[in-house]
Amino acid sequence: MAKFNLFKFIQEVRSETEKVTWPTRRETMITTAMVFIMVALAAAFFFVADQMMRFLVTCVLDFNSCRTTLQSNPILVLIIGAVLGLVGYFGWSVNKGRGR
Repeated sequence: MAKFNLFKFIQEVRSETEKVTWPTRRETMITTAMVFIMVALAAAFFFVADQMMRFLVTCVLDFNSCRTTLQSNPILVLIIGAVLGLVGYFGWSVNKGRGR
């Protein structure tokens, strides 16, 4: 088994660290901002998806509650219709080139 030399290991680590191209402060800030924006968008998407699934499960399990909610909140009907329309359109546009 080879002997371990701590001093040589540290020298090699420093040598390799000098070869790395480190990002500038500006690049780091831009990348960090992009990460935060994408996290916020993903959180919003999953919140909306979760609320829609909760609503659909409630409709399946308790139809009277669903009907009351839809009658008292017509904006919800528009949002559900728009989302279903977008899902249908994107599904159609993805598959139209496949001959289906």
